[in-house]
Amino acid sequence: MTSEDRRDFIRSLPLADIHRHFDGSIRPATLWELSEKYYSAVPGLDYEQFRHYLQWDESQDSTLLDYLDKFHVPLQYTQFYDNIRRISYELAEDAYLDGVRLLELRINPLIHRRAGLTTRQVLAATRKGLDTFSAQHPDFQAGMIVIAMRNHGGNMARILLREVIGEKDEYHDGVGVVGFDIAGHEAPFPPVLFAEAYELAGLMGLKKTAHAGESEGPERIWEALDNLGPDRIGHGTSAGDDPELIKRLALDGIYLEVCLSSNVQTGAVASLKDHPLPRFLEAGVKVALCTDNPTVSSTTLAREYELAMETFGFSEADVRDLARMSCRGTFLAEGCRAWGPQD
Repeated sequence: MTSEDRRDFIRSLPLADIHRHFDGSIRPATLWELSEKYYSAVPGLDYEQFRHYLQWDESQDSTLLDYLDKFHVPLQYTQFYDNIRRISYELAEDAYLDGVRLLELRINPLIHRRAGLTTRQVLAATRKGLDTFSAQHPDFQAGMIVIAMRNHGGNMARILLREVIGEKDEYHDGVGVVGFDIAGHEAPFPPVLFAEAYELAGLMGLKKTAHAGESEGPERIWEALDNLGPDRIGHGTSAGDDPELIKRLALDGIYLEVCLSSNVQTGAVASLKDHPLPRFLEAGVKVALCTDNPTVSSTTLAREYELAMETFGFSEADVRDLARMSCRGTFLAEGCRAWGPQD
């Protein structure tokens, strides 16, 4: 297949992205417009220089912490209801134009409260943007996953969960909260610190995922499985180094949310060809191919599928199966509409 053939085929598929972060997916042009509104632009910077603070730069970025630094600038503009609503709508629009028909958007409400919004107001603004777009495009599904940051600790994770109980999808006609996650720097904050929070999330009826095994070894994934009881693991890249863990993931039906470009940029893998994605699939591990942060990684979901075809020699049938599997990993109560009933 030529590159154009691959792109045409991928564009024909209804895709699902179940690991995409709100603040890592904002249009640079929108952030630049807001910077001009609030600050008359950033002194000494033009638009192209401004983008440097939002997107991965191979010439000087090399670690997960470098990657996480890209989220600092957007936070200046995501403290206001109307901005969050607008950005959420644009995120849905960008995803839809990329072929995404099911989107689970991850957001940590606490970091968007510096100008006085409450947690529920942050989620209400996000829901409003997603609901407005969904009403215009009935073939589009969306849900929110609430993130607790590791560095905020287990107590704050439990407080956050209590604040969002009224935002669950079952209490809203449109988009609502469907899941819970922890994210951030892994090394100092082992999963066991959040065991009580995950127990509470389960009691609340939320599905559970957890970032693990991205910057740390497979032991962090074992700890997450044993202490948190997740339905899915965010990234889970280092599981490729542990055959017994791969067997455990396959046996328990735990989904891995794989983000190829992001995993290379953060150093989770040395290169695309070293990514364990093919090994996961061959072993029967359920996988969802996702973007993580399209703006930071300068990617799209269609591009991630194209990379999988180019790097691993995936056939059209392989990609169709992966796209279907990705959609069926959703936390949405109504399941995956785009691919029809489960076989």
